[in-house]
Amino acid sequence: MLPEIVVIGGGVIGSSITYHLARDGVKVMQLEKGSIANQGAASRASAGGVRLNNRDVREFPLAKASITRWKSLEEELDADLEYSPTGQIMLYDHSTSLEELKNQEKKNDAHKIQYEIVNHNRLQHLIPGLSSEFLSGIYYPSGGHANVLLTTVAFSEAARRLGATFKKGVEVYSIIKKSGKVTGVQTSEGNIHCGLVINAAGAWAPALHNTLSLSLPIKPYCHQMSATFAAPPILKGPVISVHGQRISLKQTIDGRIRAGGGYAAKKGPDRYTGIFNEESLFRQRKTAESIIPSMKDYQVDFVYHGVEGHCVDDIPILGAMPNVSGYLLAAGFSGHGFTLSPAVGQVLAEMAQSKTPSISIKGLTVDRHFDHVPSIKKHIHNSPG
Repeated sequence: MLPEIVVIGGGVIGSSITYHLARDGVKVMQLEKGSIANQGAASRASAGGVRLNNRDVREFPLAKASITRWKSLEEELDADLEYSPTGQIMLYDHSTSLEELKNQEKKNDAHKIQYEIVNHNRLQHLIPGLSSEFLSGIYYPSGGHANVLLTTVAFSEAARRLGATFKKGVEVYSIIKKSGKVTGVQTSEGNIHCGLVINAAGAWAPALHNTLSLSLPIKPYCHQMSATFAAPPILKGPVISVHGQRISLKQTIDGRIRAGGGYAAKKGPDRYTGIFNEESLFRQRKTAESIIPSMKDYQVDFVYHGVEGHCVDDIPILGAMPNVSGYLLAAGFSGHGFTLSPAVGQVLAEMAQSKTPSISIKGLTVDRHFDHVPSIKKHIHNSPG
């Protein structure tokens, strides 16, 4: 039986879209050239942060809706996602001016984000072992962190239970278009015809988009994360980020202290593959130890890599394309799409069924003005993860 809709991509975004379509009773097929949450792709190597704070304002509607969903997502998907609602904290050292803190307070107030300004004593309570260099912080009680692999698989399995079909190990070569309408995809197993195609292929999305003679301002970037051996519970509190620094720190359920922050892997055999970067690990560890001095006692067990699709303005491109019917895009999440995955899945499923999106994506569509700034350098300095 032919699907009504084909979703390209087996990451957390593609899997969430597939789940939401199946939940609505749509005949949907998900295609993935490897496995769900494929090794080396974004959803296999995410830092796993779930956050509302420190985002582009255009993402707030999706982020707020997703944060609400995260509270009951394990129950909804009938799966353990290792979700820890620890909240997030942005630390500020002695170089931060009072004006900078006040400006952030104004932004939080303007967007109705719950937060708490914390002083040095409160910081020591929230994060025992924190360096004395940090005099203040902003604590955000919403969000926390979750296991990206488990979440991606949970979306996929829930979709399967609802009747979605899957083809893994099937590569999509191109998107088929006739007379301005997308009619299916060309794959390693032949053509698959359908009424609508959703491109959620992550860093590979631009290459597939190009087969429609269209281009995207998205480029691949390989991140490198690290994880220590299991440690005592020294970071049971909020996910840590630092104003003006490239770092995110959290301790997961297995006791490992995981560090992200947008550090680069070395270039591998192709533009979609990263390999171990010793310099990045050294700088990441140095930063982590400057925040939690006792980190030096917990050695790194392994590093892991994943390629992200980074948009030139660091926010995703969602929705339809001008002059092309039967086609939707969800790409360019730029290292911070995990939090948004529940709401993005919901919105793309609604759009695929010609419904008005229940959550605003104003400013996230392809017809926006793209600021041509160096995406990677701009984004990673304040990426909590």
